[in-house]
Amino acid sequence: MSFGLEISTSATEPCLERPNLVIPSEHSAIALSDVEGSASTRGKSWPMQMKSVAAAFLTCAALPLLITLPARATSVRTIRESDYQRLVRLTSPQISPDGKSAIVLVSRIDWNDDTRKAQLVMIDIATHAQRALTYDREGLSQPAFAPNGRSIAFIADSGTGKDARPQVWIMPLDGGDARPITDAKSGVLQYAWRPDSGAIAYTSAQAPPKRKGADRFRDSFVFTTQPIVDREPPYPVHLFVISANGGHADQLTFGTRSVTSGEAQSSLAWSPDGKSVAVTLAPDPILNDESSSRNAIVDVATKRVRYLTAHTAWESAVLWSPDGAHLAYLRSPGDPQVSLVQLYVTTPVGGDGTMISAPVDRPVYGAAWSHDGRSIFFTAPNRTSLALYRATLGGGLTRVDLGALIAESDLNGAIGPNDAMLFVASSTKRPPELYYRSPSGTIARLTNYNTSLARLDLANAQRITYDTSLSIHGDAVLYTPPRFATGHRYPLVVYIHGGPTASSMLGFDFYAQVMAARGWLVLRPNYRGSDDLGLAYQRAVFDDPDAGPGKDIMAAVDAVRARGIVDPKRIAVSGWSYGGIMTAWMISAYHIWAAAVSGASVNDWITDYGTADDSRADVDLFKGSPFVGDNAADWRRVSAISYAKDVTTPVLILSDVGDNRDPFATSSMYWRALRDNHKDATLRVWPIDGHFPSDPVRTADVYHYWIAFIAQHFK
Repeated sequence: MSFGLEISTSATEPCLERPNLVIPSEHSAIALSDVEGSASTRGKSWPMQMKSVAAAFLTCAALPLLITLPARATSVRTIRESDYQRLVRLTSPQISPDGKSAIVLVSRIDWNDDTRKAQLVMIDIATHAQRALTYDREGLSQPAFAPNGRSIAFIADSGTGKDARPQVWIMPLDGGDARPITDAKSGVLQYAWRPDSGAIAYTSAQAPPKRKGADRFRDSFVFTTQPIVDREPPYPVHLFVISANGGHADQLTFGTRSVTSGEAQSSLAWSPDGKSVAVTLAPDPILNDESSSRNAIVDVATKRVRYLTAHTAWESAVLWSPDGAHLAYLRSPGDPQVSLVQLYVTTPVGGDGTMISAPVDRPVYGAAWSHDGRSIFFTAPNRTSLALYRATLGGGLTRVDLGALIAESDLNGAIGPNDAMLFVASSTKRPPELYYRSPSGTIARLTNYNTSLARLDLANAQRITYDTSLSIHGDAVLYTPPRFATGHRYPLVVYIHGGPTASSMLGFDFYAQVMAARGWLVLRPNYRGSDDLGLAYQRAVFDDPDAGPGKDIMAAVDAVRARGIVDPKRIAVSGWSYGGIMTAWMISAYHIWAAAVSGASVNDWITDYGTADDSRADVDLFKGSPFVGDNAADWRRVSAISYAKDVTTPVLILSDVGDNRDPFATSSMYWRALRDNHKDATLRVWPIDGHFPSDPVRTADVYHYWIAFIAQHFK
């Protein structure tokens, strides 16, 4: 059976058959209005993470890759940086137990307050009628229908000012106000309804001890593998259960052992009988140690914790089947950067069970049981797209036909009766919207929040391929300017994705569109280490995190240049996170660039290992610690800072000063190395924490300076 289907408009490649697409009129009942409003990374690659990826779905004609298009109407403008303020973000879609309604979080940017304001919106699937269920709630997230369909829970802030904490709220659907049912001192991180709707399991970090007098200043702690900027010890995350009516919360886990959270967040899966909760546990709450994650079943009555398998690391996403007979879970045999995350099915008795995703040869991103529990859906990257598969307990495996649409949202809570499906999706020229796939396979778009952006004159994007030294055809996404014409040479921007375990896909990429609107070709290569071409390609980054990927990037550039469409004097390279790492490497090893932008880069691998929050992810890319034996030579060999004297390209270095993933220290060191060697380098920083700004104004600011620097050197 072949699992290599791809979306293509090449005359020599097959087109994936589309299901029956029902695309409502822009003036139909589902269109509230042409809404004006909102919506990269190296480090831990976690299987439940969903990526913003999609493929074009309106056409799939067999056309040549690059085609001269007729002139467009001059009244249709191209996209601008300022249009980011109008991009609406849709997240957390959930389908009601009866399959008749959907809820989704709709977030719009409040530019002057530098925030995204979310509303919980309910949509009637049959009529597409909408109504907002919440207004002006801070911290709104994680909506979910009660299993009996009578109410909705969500997380939102409770309290005022410094005392505000995220708590679980419940809103009855037959009328009445939402009310908080939890009062967790450190706030609630996540929750799950008990199958009878009578209680909720939730997680919350242990509250720091209260200190008085001189004891307030006795705040030293034992430091291990935290990021060096930590100022207090991390506190373990524990599991609690509380009645849906509120009241006393019963704590189920204790000690230093911690339910995984953050980017490695555990699933919370109730057994159908409501007697147990399946979770993922780590030995402590330190991010590095969450690699040693194990799935466990917690008995609610006895509080006994039982591990599901004998594995000691890299487990996650345990999910109980609707009939209680099986549990599905994800596991990698090693660091997911260089190993595949696979889907297993076992029984409540425990044990490894059966690996059911092996034929796909791709890492599994997320999974959800079918409504009847006889099969399981899962997603995996595949050749610049994201594929959806259905595996039966009997061993069958099929790809679910979504046409060229690719779901961006989590599958959990989005599978309805008869396996109807709700998902957020986008395409190259269509920003994200909410879609519904009926049991018969018909797909309908339920929203038009981003229609005004979809109407702009947007760039086309195609998958291209190129030869690599691994005897594997690499691939990339190539954007052509809206008024692209053969016979003309264009500036080329190489825009490198993070990861390395990630991939550039045929989805709506706002800033790739903005770059293309300037009349630039935009190339997003999937260098070795990318996860859309199988384990051999992904694992090839081991002990070769720069030079090998650099060869792939150059092969992609050469493939585009061979088409005779590139202005050789105006080629730039750029990226954030691992994309920033590769940018710094590319300007040391190759000298074809007019400009470079390196964001959140690791320019000295040894410094990163000693300071970052994911040092285990670093060491797993190499043959061992840089402080053991002669290993340091390998780490210095692949560090861009070792080659600062070789740089000939003007470079803009970008960083957040509070970045724990790719610490600011390595960017500062790199700038100093370039300056001391009399190179053209500028370092611009943002005085905030995090690997990338989370607020809309600074997000737009990063790309503004990024694009402006390239434009300056393309003149």
